[in-house]
Amino acid sequence: MGITFNDLKEKHLKLGQTQWKLREKLQGKACELVREYSESLSLPSDVWKDSEGNEHPYVEIGVWKKPGEFESVSLPRLPMDENYTLNFVISTTLDDSPLTGGHRHGVSVALHYDNVVLCASVGSGDDTAYFNVSPNPGGFYEVCGAIKALINTAIVRETPKAYIN
Repeated sequence: MGITFNDLKEKHLKLGQTQWKLREKLQGKACELVREYSESLSLPSDVWKDSEGNEHPYVEIGVWKKPGEFESVSLPRLPMDENYTLNFVISTTLDDSPLTGGHRHGVSVALHYDNVVLCASVGSGDDTAYFNVSPNPGGFYEVCGAIKALINTAIVRETPKAYIN
């Protein structure tokens, strides 16, 4: 065989560059998704203030530290797994009252490419929905709708069935 060490080394370097470019591209798409999702919520502002005047974003991106425990993470730190999928959580603050505020709900999202098509999965387990994302502006419309639907479903599931008048 005519393959040399330098051939293998060059191929390995190209692999690393390709992985890096893919990760950057997926992170850019995650940023687009968060921006489109935030805009779709018609938020009163980008941030809310707690009782001490500290500002907190309504929408954050991050990861699950452990099940149900969200950790805010900057886009460059979002992990891409061995299947070249960018996995993250979009967390939405649902209580912006200065005294009691801070309750938020997180939804798992995964982005990957199937050849040239950007694919997204939203949710987890039986509640996972899958989408092909349009490259056109507003391409995350269905993904945003799924995130909001999952949050709404979670609230409905947590609502007590017996009401006290």
